[in-house]
Amino acid sequence: MDRYLTVMIIPGREKGIKSIRIPNFFFRTFAFLFFLFFILLGILGYDYWKIILQVYENKHLRTENRLLKEQIKLNQMKINTLTEDIKRIHTFEEKLKIITGLKNIDKSKSFLDYRSPDSTATDQPKDQSEKKQDHDQKINTILQGLSGSIDNTKEAAYNKLKNLYELKIAETFGQQTGYKITKAWSKLASKTFALSHEFASFDYQFQQLKEVISDLEVDIHQIDQYLLDQDSFIKSTPTLLPARGWITSYYGHRASPYSGRVKMHEGLDIGGDIGTPIIAPADGIVTYSGEKPGFGILVQLDHGYGLETIFAHAKSSKVKLGEKVKRGTTIAQVGNTGISTGPHLHYEIRVNGTPVDPLYYILD
Repeated sequence: MDRYLTVMIIPGREKGIKSIRIPNFFFRTFAFLFFLFFILLGILGYDYWKIILQVYENKHLRTENRLLKEQIKLNQMKINTLTEDIKRIHTFEEKLKIITGLKNIDKSKSFLDYRSPDSTATDQPKDQSEKKQDHDQKINTILQGLSGSIDNTKEAAYNKLKNLYELKIAETFGQQTGYKITKAWSKLASKTFALSHEFASFDYQFQQLKEVISDLEVDIHQIDQYLLDQDSFIKSTPTLLPARGWITSYYGHRASPYSGRVKMHEGLDIGGDIGTPIIAPADGIVTYSGEKPGFGILVQLDHGYGLETIFAHAKSSKVKLGEKVKRGTTIAQVGNTGISTGPHLHYEIRVNGTPVDPLYYILD
């Protein structure tokens, strides 16, 4: 083989031919290095292209992830708010039923120990009893929050929602067809489609909340209609807290502040400043106004329907025996008369002469 390669340069106009002798080894080395340079350049270019794609993908995923987390937290806050509303409405509903006589309950037991009475009570028809059990079961399920678990009874409804959300995600990424195969082999796609579980779980729980709220609204409307028919009875029902202050002692057994022995406390003690107005919690007639041993200055109202209220330890009475009073009328002032450890109002409600827990009646 020749040891040199000759490169000839032939000018277009000038005379004479120029020739350059290049060693064969140098030419081959240059060609190899040139080929190697393009290979390295291709590898570096490919890696750089992948890095750019990865940076863009990571930025997109971080933004999407942050937005999803914020949305989930916001949805959870909404659920918690609705849950508290349901609990409050449910308690209000139970109180209204008790007050109006739609549900029988032993009011001699403290309201603090009250749990939903047996729904099989004789005053409820069978279909209403079953409805109540289903109603309470729904409430208890919702109050547990978004646990993310789906039992067999919910599987069909949940799967329907999940499929709808998967289709929505597929349409968002332009994969109306074949997305099930895509999510099977693409790791990134499978993570995206996994969000359909979270969306479906939230949507299912939210639908359950809407159903519970709808049921509660129907119940409240039924009670409201009943109350309209019982206007006189409602006006005579002591539903107001008679004085502004804080409850220092509840209805039930307690240790006596004087003897230390456990005795039955037959009302509520409402602490307050001396002179705080005491109002009538319902329409009634004054059946006692004056001093009574141990109770100090005491006012007693008869509201009819077997309901009576007692207000003890008052500073002064503002009403006379036999006087008719309306709900909200000032009848006395908070004081510290009689056997008392400090300024407060002792408030009792009696049904047919028997003391009951006032918390069953107070709605404000």
